[in-house]
Amino acid sequence: MSDEFDWRGWVLVGVVVVAFLVVPTAILYLPQARDLVASLGLTLRDAYLVLPLVPAFLLGATAVWAAIRSRSE
Repeated sequence: MSDEFDWRGWVLVGVVVVAFLVVPTAILYLPQARDLVASLGLTLRDAYLVLPLVPAFLLGATAVWAAIRSRSE
């Protein structure tokens, strides 16, 4: 087992930053971005429901990827 912090660790750090900083900030600024949300074909309610799913799927996919990689090594 290797104890070095390689690119896989940075992928996890990036996903955590997106999940805990980027998406909550985007949720705070959704009312000011109504035109952008509407141009994507979403209502504000849809955006509030869909935006939190992004980090959930990213964190889930990263966890599955890490589990598979740890089993193969």
